[in-house]
Amino acid sequence: MGIGGKYKLLLTETNEPLLALPEEIPLRYEIVESSQMGGERHRGALTKLARKWAEARLETPVPPLSNLKMRLIGSDGQEMPGTLYGKVVASVPGSTSRFTVRFTSVPPEIEAALRELSATPATVAALAAR
Repeated sequence: MGIGGKYKLLLTETNEPLLALPEEIPLRYEIVESSQMGGERHRGALTKLARKWAEARLETPVPPLSNLKMRLIGSDGQEMPGTLYGKVVASVPGSTSRFTVRFTSVPPEIEAALRELSATPATVAALAAR
């Protein structure tokens, strides 16, 4: 997947395994269309995580290649600082609400929060090995 023409840029394939999270990470998201934001916000959650991508449960069906603007929700029910952007690359086979999302922009505060929220001995060891 990518763009052609004079740019010839491709998203590289990743073999990085998704790790199941000990608890889902709730989020609010909106679909970004033609760099227009401010659309309807929906609820969802990250269910599996890797460094550059995740599996997400989203409350509304999202077409492949849609761009998402996501805000993670902390344990206090409030949005965490920072905005996570991603592209829906596929739906999970057999599900109408689970999607594979490749991160396109991860600010440092979100990266740290994801690392902390996914911290179990197995996930910490797997993420640290990368």
